[in-house]
Parts: sequence; structure tokens; C-alpha cells
Amino acid sequence: MDEKLQQLEQELSKIAVPKEQLEQAHSHAVQKYRIQRRRRKKVVQVVMIAALFSLIFTVSVRLSPAFAQTIAKIPGFAPLVEMIAFDKGMEDIIQNDYAEEIGITQNVNNLTITILSAVADESGLLLTYRLEAPFDVSTIRFEEIQLQQLGETLPASIAYSDSPSNENVIEGNFDFIFLEDATLNGDEFELFIQLNDADQTEFTIPFKLSKPLAKSKHYTLNEQVEVDGQLIIVNQVTISPLRAEIEFTIPETNSMRILDFNTVKLIDEKGEEWGRGRSGISALGSLRDNHYTMFIESNYFREPKSLTLIIDKIEALEKGKDFIEVDFEKRKVLSVPKELDVQLEIWTDYTISATYNVAQENHVKDLFTYLIDANGEEVSRSTSTNKSSEESYQVSGSYTFEKGFVNPVKLYIANYPQFLDGHIEVKIPLN
Repeated sequence: MDEKLQQLEQELSKIAVPKEQLEQAHSHAVQKYRIQRRRRKKVVQVVMIAALFSLIFTVSVRLSPAFAQTIAKIPGFAPLVEMIAFDKGMEDIIQNDYAEEIGITQNVNNLTITILSAVADESGLLLTYRLEAPFDVSTIRFEEIQLQQLGETLPASIAYSDSPSNENVIEGNFDFIFLEDATLNGDEFELFIQLNDADQTEFTIPFKLSKPLAKSKHYTLNEQVEVDGQLIIVNQVTISPLRAEIEFTIPETNSMRILDFNTVKLIDEKGEEWGRGRSGISALGSLRDNHYTMFIESNYFREPKSLTLIIDKIEALEKGKDFIEVDFEKRKVLSVPKELDVQLEIWTDYTISATYNVAQENHVKDLFTYLIDANGEEVSRSTSTNKSSEESYQVSGSYTFEKGFVNPVKLYIANYPQFLDGHIEVKIPLN
């Protein structure tokens, strides 16, 4: 660690940091932080550094975006800046020395990938990486990513980021969330990666974790809450170092279909909040399937005297008025509920475009994720592209569905800014 600190100090000494600009950055830090948080689309990443320096570094990054931008230019430190700035749980991981350095490198086809660090707990595994080559790698993407043990792929959902540092280097992370049937066998893993380059380059990188997994904190609630006549059951809260998980059940007897919980947070006795921190995987399951798990920032390393779960701005549509009927083959929109302010245009036999409103300014959310065809078969969306209008609550998107469905179809709404009148407030039984 001393060697790393010396290296960092040498790098920092080469950087000219204007005092006047830093003072100005301080005065505008909160405003800039909020704007950047709304616009952040990358999954946060983690790198191991000494505990003493991490505290100083954390304060500097949070208070001075200018300082953060400067540090991010140092190779290997961009992931750390994103992590600390946009996820309080990740900040706690660094301060409590829970991340561990890996530093394993593999070279194939003149491409070099390095696993920089790891954070593991019972909920999943977060790996940071660097991909580099003596040629342009900015267009290279990951075709396949698997976490393996004993030659078998572990059941997990995965999100990854790929932020080019320059044309020769990509830095990012792989965020694995273990599924219920995932069983870990020891502390040795292999990371399998296939790239989309001309050679379809493959890496199989063995690595070993040295730190024991922190035990998750489980709080059983089974709290039934009625909001605007709709029943929502909060089953349990599980808090691990990487994330806090909140499990819900939505009864089919509800007259409205719950679409989304826009505000979900944990609040302690001091009023400090932990909410939706980073992008990537924000949930497992689906509210329409009646069982749903949402992920928010973790307060694992804190010891609050009280903890309250707050859920607000609950999106919902009346059942029967929660879908749009179209005939792709005839390029015709058949019906749109009058409650929905949506502009539609059918482009192809499988693609439709939509312009619609969202609940938060400059916040991109999908309007559709699946359809039900004339035979009652569910068809998933294969691709989607969305963009928000600058400083606006409006989003434009296009959605392409898997081929083979029978027209006409029902396109079910995934997100829409119509809210239940009320919120959920549940005390977490800490003792």
C-alpha cells in the first residue's frame, strides 16, 4: 500500500490544480453533483486503495467535481471516481477496506485485459477491469461474460460498463448478482469473456478471493400496505455490502397494475438516506409477475439505531387501460387509452417508435418491454433505443420485438407518470 500511495502522490504532484477553480468548484459542488447524478448512465466501479488516503480522496471527489475530473485522468482511477461520487454504499466499502486487489493480467491476440479488483458478498461480485491494446479498442464490446466455478457457469444476472479512457484503453466493471440457485464452491473463480472483435477473442481468467464474504443482514417484514386501494406486500429487506435488496409481492387482486416505484430509500434516525444509487441492474423479476426485488444503496457498514423504508411516487395504471393495441403488419395503431399521452409511429413489421413523458426530468425509461400477440403468446422486446429531450420530461424511443408474433398485439406499458395517491412507510426491525 505504501508503494501505491507513493505512486499516486507522484502522479498528483504532476497535476496543476488551480486554487481559484477549486474554490469555485466547492461553491457549486452540490448543484453539479445533482445534475451529474441524473445523467450518469454507467455502472459504478471499485478499485482498492489504502484506507487513510481513501477518506481524504472521498471528501475531495465529493466536494470538488474539478478535482474528480483531474484524478479520473490517471490510469486506473476513473472507476474509483465514479464509484465514490455516485454510490454511498461503495464509499463505505472503500473506507472499511472491504475491496481487495486482484491485479491478474492476460494477453490474447495482442489484447490485454486486467482484473483490477473485486468486491464480493453473498449477493454478488463486482469486478473492475482494464482492457488495452496498441491499437484502437474504443469500438470493442463484450459479446459474452460468464462467472464460473469448477468449469460451470454460476447463475447470475450481469451488468457491465465500458468507458474508454482513450482509444487504446477501456476501463469498467462487471457487476454480477447471484440468483437464488447460485451455490458458491470455495473462493476460486474463472472469468470468461468473449469480445466482438474480428477474432472473437476469448479470455478465461482464473482468480481467487482472499477475504471472507460478509454475511448479509436479513430483516423479515411481510408488511401488507394499502395505497390508494391497492395492496403491496413488503416481504423482506436484505442488506449486503454491495447492495440492499427489497422484496415485494403484488397481489393479482389489485384493480390497478403497479408499474414502478420511483422513490425507494432507507432513512436512519439522523435523516440520512440510502436510495437508488447506481445504474446497472436495479431490480430482478417484474412487478407484473407479482414478485419483484429492487436494489438500492447499502448502509451495511453503518449501525443505525432505527431504519425506515420509504416508497413513494408509485406508478400505476388501471388494468385494461395499461396497454396499446396495434397491428404491425397493417402499420396501424388500433387503440390507445385516453389516459395515455403517447405519440406512436409503426416503422416496420416489428418496430414501433413512441414519444412520451416520464416522471423525472432528463430521465430515460422504457415505455414497452413486451407484447402479447393474438394467440396470447408473450413476445419480448429484442432491442430499444431511448433518448430524453434536454431539460425535459419527454422521452423518444424505438422498440423492436422478436419476430414470429401474430397480429394484432397488445403492447403493455412498462413506465408511465401516473401515480397512486399515497406512499409506503415501514419500520425495519433491527433488533
